[in-house]
Amino acid sequence: MAEETSATLDPLVPAQLRLLFRGHGFRPQRRLGQTFLVDRNIAHKIVRAARLTPEEQVVEVGAGAGAVTVPLTHAAGRVLALEVDPRLVAILRETVGAAAEIVEGDLLALNWEEVLSPRRSGSWRVVANLPYAITGPAILKLLEGAGWFSRMVIMVQEEVAQRLLAPPGDRQRGLLTVLVEAAAEASSLGRVSRTCFFPRPRVDSAMLALDVRRPEMVPPAFADCFRKLVRAAFSSRRKTLANAISHAYRPELSKQEASGLLSQCGLDPSRRAETVSVEEFLLLAKGLTAKRMDAAQ
Repeated sequence: MAEETSATLDPLVPAQLRLLFRGHGFRPQRRLGQTFLVDRNIAHKIVRAARLTPEEQVVEVGAGAGAVTVPLTHAAGRVLALEVDPRLVAILRETVGAAAEIVEGDLLALNWEEVLSPRRSGSWRVVANLPYAITGPAILKLLEGAGWFSRMVIMVQEEVAQRLLAPPGDRQRGLLTVLVEAAAEASSLGRVSRTCFFPRPRVDSAMLALDVRRPEMVPPAFADCFRKLVRAAFSSRRKTLANAISHAYRPELSKQEASGLLSQCGLDPSRRAETVSVEEFLLLAKGLTAKRMDAAQ
C-alpha cells in the first residue's frame, strides 16, 4: 500500500501533502517552525542552485516530507537526507524510498566527522531549509562542517538573509554576518514568498548561496582568537571596540591596552563592531596573538 501511495502522492502539491500527513497522523507544529515547501519552481531552483552533477554528493538538512529530496535524487549521485522529527522520517521513507539515505537526527547535536567520514570521501554540497527558531545556531553548525562542504544553499527568513549580506557600516551587520563572511562568500538567490509554503508562515523567506572559501580566509592558527574577538565586539552593540574588547578580555587587557592594540592594527578604538570588516578583525586577532607571544617570552 505504501508503494502505491508514494507513487501518487506528491509532497509539492498541498492537497496531496495533507493526505500524506493525515495518513501518518502528523500535524505541523508552528512552535517547531514546521512549514513545508509546496512550490515546484522553487524546489527546482534550489536544486539548480546547488550545482549538482551525477558525481556530486549532497546533505539535505531538514528534509521534511521530501519536496526537495526527490528532485535532489535526480540530480546528485548521493543524497543524505537529515530530519529530526521521526514522524517526518516515516513520511520521507514513503515519498523518497531508497533513493536517498535518510538519517534521523538533530542538526545541532551532529558531529560532522561521525556522520560524513564513514560515507564517501570528498566534498559535499548542502541544501538546507532552516527553521526560523534555530536559524543562528543552525548556520553556525553548518559552518562547523565547512571543511566538508564546497557550497551551501540555505533557505532562511528574509530578514536574516538581509543581515547575512549586510556590508561593513550597515546596522543590520552582526556576529553571524562576520562569521559567515569569514567562512564563505554569500550571495542572494532571491526572495521566496510565504505563499510557497504550507502551512503559510507569517514572513517571507530568502535563498542564499554560501560558497566555502578555499583556502580559509582566517587561518586555523588564528581562528579561536578571531571568533572570540568578534563575539566580544558584538557583545554590546552600543560599546566602542575598545570598551567591548577590554570588557571581554579582563584582566588581560585594560581599556588603555585595548585601545593601543586597536591603534596598532590601524583601527580607531571608538569604532563600533558593525563597521569592522573580516580583514580588520583578522588583523586584530593577529595583533593580539603577537602581543600574547611577546608577553610569554
